[in-house]
Amino acid sequence: MTVTDGEYVKQLISRAKDGTIPPREVAEIAQAVSEGRAGQSLYRMLYAVVRAGGPAYEPLVANYLVHPEDPEVSALAIQVLSGHWRVGAKYREQILELLGSPEWDENDDAFMAAVSGVGEILHDEFNADLLKALVKIAEEGRGEYNDELMQGFAVEAIARALGASHAESMKPPEGVARSTWSEGLLQAARERLREAARQT
Repeated sequence: MTVTDGEYVKQLISRAKDGTIPPREVAEIAQAVSEGRAGQSLYRMLYAVVRAGGPAYEPLVANYLVHPEDPEVSALAIQVLSGHWRVGAKYREQILELLGSPEWDENDDAFMAAVSGVGEILHDEFNADLLKALVKIAEEGRGEYNDELMQGFAVEAIARALGASHAESMKPPEGVARSTWSEGLLQAARERLREAARQT
């Protein structure tokens, strides 16, 4: 059985989660991915490499940040690089591209991962371009059917960017209206951008 066989691939995610993929096998899976042999199993195989192999495979994962063939693979790469391995700032250009809602991202998988990923990046270090992009989405949406949902999602990412914990960034404090909370966060983000502009 090879690392691309259907039955083998089906078990990969559960094996990755329970830690039963040894390093040599991870390297074989990574090689199959890098050689383009993963086919329809790319998500599962990349997940296995990420979970069982760790940050040593950052260059391989980064290759899939912008992956029009499968937006879920793009989303996985963003989540891993920005949320788990905390190296998302290196890939600012690609993430900004995904914030532009590329046409191939039909279900917004990559876009939503990018919004969340930007919150994580900014939680670790300030970047004016990324914060401006989040504020723009929170204020204007994207001119599409689900604007309100996406604006709310961007506000939550801004909360994270401004230092909130994961739990604190998901909803307003008790007794505070969501609209009040959102506007307060936007004002704080705008002030942070003004302050950065004054310092340059």
